[in-house]
Amino acid sequence: MRRYEVDSVRSIALILLIFYHVIISFIPETKALAFIVNNEKDIFVDLLVTLSQALNIWRIPILFFIGGMALSFSSKKRSNKELIKERLKRIMLPLTFCTFFISPIFFIIHQNYYNSDFFYLPIPGYLWFLNSIFYYSLIILPIISLRKRNNNLFNFLNNLLRNKFIMLFLFSAPMILIAGIFNPKEYPNFVNFAATPFLPFGFGFNIHGFFVGLLCFLIGFLFASSGDLFWNSVRNIKFITLILANTLFMQRLMLYLLPVWEGGLGAYPLVVSNILIAFESVCWMLSMVGFASSFWNKKNRVLTYMTAAIFPMYIFHMPVQNFIARFVYPLSIAPILKFITVFSVTILVCIFLYEIVKRLKGFRIVFGIKP
Repeated sequence: MRRYEVDSVRSIALILLIFYHVIISFIPETKALAFIVNNEKDIFVDLLVTLSQALNIWRIPILFFIGGMALSFSSKKRSNKELIKERLKRIMLPLTFCTFFISPIFFIIHQNYYNSDFFYLPIPGYLWFLNSIFYYSLIILPIISLRKRNNNLFNFLNNLLRNKFIMLFLFSAPMILIAGIFNPKEYPNFVNFAATPFLPFGFGFNIHGFFVGLLCFLIGFLFASSGDLFWNSVRNIKFITLILANTLFMQRLMLYLLPVWEGGLGAYPLVVSNILIAFESVCWMLSMVGFASSFWNKKNRVLTYMTAAIFPMYIFHMPVQNFIARFVYPLSIAPILKFITVFSVTILVCIFLYEIVKRLKGFRIVFGIKP
């Protein structure tokens, strides 16, 4: 049986990522990441930037969490060999194509706008997490084989997942442990691919981001393998995790995020802050999945459309965002109107581009659309 709530969470998570990318284009520092930025803000944009910090700590982990669930469903009807072929076709082929032909457009538009030297930059950029999902899939192949040979361990896990608080502990305890061990200076930095060091906008290997992604991917796989036991528990705990997430965010807001981005000394030692953020991140993710399972678990026209469209839309959104921003940000209008315009037009243009590429038979697969 198809879990429509997984499709819902994936679609919402990627829309929120597009929303987040438009929001941070109002932060001058993101110019160094090839965003076209608007240096002026008003009280409404300031509020959105502040509130986006609740999203920042789980926007990437939930993609890995959902990616692990998707792998669990896919692996039940495929051998490991077939699974690798499917991952190569659905993940690595679009990633490779976009690395050379889509992602560089984002940088080229930035270079043109700021009159900087032209250079061609074939790196994954904002699609880096696809590379991680593919390698995480390879890493847990032995666990997939174990599930097919012997279900005793999974039966034990299933019994634990009957209790909603044990489920919360099973997810949050290892996340807290990772936060304590690696103690990152910036918790929301999850980018974990290694780019060539002489290229601008490159990122070195990030061990904290690597293990957070791997853990969320593995937990998503294990939870989805339990079937209705997990979904019942996550529905039952959704209000509790929502209250916990909001409470933790409010204390973080008061102690760290006002004023935003000034990076003052925190009220806690860094390790305590990271532990609290890790737990908050888990609460946000479980809350979102719980509400999705309660209210967005049925097939409908919008969900059917977005399930197919959201990945190509995400592929297109960064070049489109920069292209729209180059015309909108110089205008003498309120910053909040600029945000609304760039976000809404970016979504509409991405839908338009999806409608074009989905009709290109033999070519649509490089945009993540089933052939």
